[in-house]
Amino acid sequence: MAGPPANKAYPELAEALGRMLDEIDSSFRKAGYSGTPVMMYLAGGLAVNYYCGTRYTEDVDAFFDRRIQLGRCAVAYRHRDGSSASLYLDPNYNPTFGLLHDDYEAAAREWPGIGNEGRLVRLMVLSPLDLAVTKISRYADTDVADIRSLASVTRFSADQLRRRATEALSNYVGNLPPVRQSIELICKEVARVAERDRALEQAAEKGFAPPKTKEGPGPEIS
Repeated sequence: MAGPPANKAYPELAEALGRMLDEIDSSFRKAGYSGTPVMMYLAGGLAVNYYCGTRYTEDVDAFFDRRIQLGRCAVAYRHRDGSSASLYLDPNYNPTFGLLHDDYEAAAREWPGIGNEGRLVRLMVLSPLDLAVTKISRYADTDVADIRSLASVTRFSADQLRRRATEALSNYVGNLPPVRQSIELICKEVARVAERDRALEQAAEKGFAPPKTKEGPGPEIS
């Protein structure tokens, strides 16, 4: 990947997330905490929206570098069509049930403009590769679509994904053959995405317009 990917998050989602971070910051301050900022690592659909701008999500899948105690954390906002929506921190999200590379912290990127400099919680977004890796073990339809979008937008290759996921397997305990199979299946999907994107780019260079696709936010899927 060439350079850090651009922030493609829906503005209304980013604004809602910023208010949620303000609530977390306020909770820490009211509890008397004044130490170094707590690192918050963003995964899930909201991280995909950051990189790809592909779909809404209601839940915030995130984990922290310290043990924390938070009450219910949710904010209301509106979709761009005016419909009401909410964003909540999923208390059940647990990265230990999925693949995650040991070096995820070094590869994570700060969300620019989210206000990290003024809070006791500092939001980081998992890198596109690490985000894709977290979605392999579950391998639901939404996960496959998210990985395809990440590969297309951020341009990681099938080989890069296979290498990162295989390295992550070294600390994964349990029934590994299905996960290895999912790695191979998704890498084939990513290779097909790259081939499709190359064909579209070549067609554009020759003056052929690609087929029109529906624009705007996708369905709300957690």
